Amino acid sequence: MALESASWITQLVATNPASTDKIGQGDDHLRMVKTVLKNSFPGTSTQPVIPNPSGNSNKLLTNDGTDNSWVSTVQDLQINTSSLKDYAENVNAIGSIGGGTQDIDLDLGNVVTATVDTSATTFTFSNPAGASKSSSFTLFLVNGGSQTVTWPASVKWPSGVAPSLTESGTDIIGFTTVDGGTNWYGFASLNFS
Repeated sequence: MALESASWITQLVATNPASTDKIGQGDDHLRMVKTVLKNSFPGTSTQPVIPNPSGNSNKLLTNDGTDNSWVSTVQDLQINTSSLKDYAENVNAIGSIGGGTQDIDLDLGNVVTATVDTSATTFTFSNPAGASKSSSFTLFLVNGGSQTVTWPASVKWPSGVAPSLTESGTDIIGFTTVDGGTNWYGFASLNFS
C-alpha cells in the first residue's frame, strides 16, 4: 500500500491509496486520516475550529472561490453573531506632523496617534469601508491647538462647529462614516494633560 506518513492536512497525498492496494490495508489509511483530522481540527466541543496545519500556526483559511490559501490577515471578512473577548486594534503611529497635508489611511489602523508641531496641518482620510458599511477611527492628537488644523469638508461636527483643540496636551477625536466617507461625523474629548 502506498500509505503516506502524515500528521497534518498539508502532508496528505491526494493520489493515495492507489487502486492496486489491497482492501485489507485500508484500515491503516483510515487511521492515518483520522489522526490528520484530529490534529488539524483540534478541540473537544462541537464548535468549529479553524484548522491549524503544520507550519501555518495563527493563520486563517480563506477561499476566494478559486483556491484555498492560508493568510495571516483577512480583509473585509464578515463575521456574524460573534462575541469578542480581549481584542485589539492596529495603531497607525504617524508621529510628528511637520505641517502640510497628512492622510489618515484606515488600512493602516483604526487608532491613530499624531503630534502637531511645526506648522498648519490639513488632514485627509482614506480607505474607509464601502458605502453600505460603517467605518470609524479614533485619533489621539497631541498639541493640536498649537497650530492651525484643518479637517476635510466632509466632517460634520456637533452644532456645525469644530472643537478648539488643546495647545499643550492630548485630544481624543473620533470619526465615523456610514456612507463610504462622503460624510464623516466627528466628536472630541479634549485636554487630557
